[in-house]
Amino acid sequence: MNATTGGGATTGGGATAGDGEPAAGIRASDAERDATLERLSAATGDGRLTLEEFSQRMDRAATAKTRAELDRLVADLPTDVGAARSAVAERGPGSPSWHISPIGGLSVSGPWRMERSVIVVSLIGGADLDLSQAQLAAPEVTLTKVSLLGGVSIAVPPGIRVDASGFSLIGGTSVDAGPEPGPGAPTVRIRAFSLLGGTRIYRGGPASQREGPAEGSQLDWRSRRRADRHEWRAQRRAERRSRRYR
Repeated sequence: MNATTGGGATTGGGATAGDGEPAAGIRASDAERDATLERLSAATGDGRLTLEEFSQRMDRAATAKTRAELDRLVADLPTDVGAARSAVAERGPGSPSWHISPIGGLSVSGPWRMERSVIVVSLIGGADLDLSQAQLAAPEVTLTKVSLLGGVSIAVPPGIRVDASGFSLIGGTSVDAGPEPGPGAPTVRIRAFSLLGGTRIYRGGPASQREGPAEGSQLDWRSRRRADRHEWRAQRRAERRSRRYR
């Protein structure tokens, strides 16, 4: 027998709360999950969430079973997505962020703000970026890298769209495979130009999950970056020895 209370709640297999609402909450629909992802993406493009925070909330939104779970993910974000995007558009393109040096590139990790356009120019030097804790100045940002010697290495959390292009006489483009981000996902565009030096994009989970490679998995992204640099240095030493004994 089920016990009842004056407020209309029942206990037992068919528990309800209030006016017939299940005690666990109203089930979320696919459309409501998509709307939540859109708000999360807009907030990321407005600089309210870091890319890692977006990735974490995106995963939780995709598996949320109730409206209450979705509401908790956006409780600290604006409710008007259109207004938020209009505010971003009204700021205009802004000035690019320049990093120029004869020798030495750009290495960034931890909390930082990535402007809509970041330009790195050097004779010798690469760009090594960890975007997990980055805040984007817009839903779409661009990194332009120009050098004689030096590639680009970027670590991005899941759910971020990355578009890589450019030119390198020696060195290709390597992008870790991952699920295709949904419409409106934050986008990072990479434009790399060099004589020697490729572009490598690494995908990974939250920082807390990247302390080391999982059992039976390939090397984690940090280890792979170190391995890439070690291989490149070994090739350079071999080339110098070859020229020396000609």
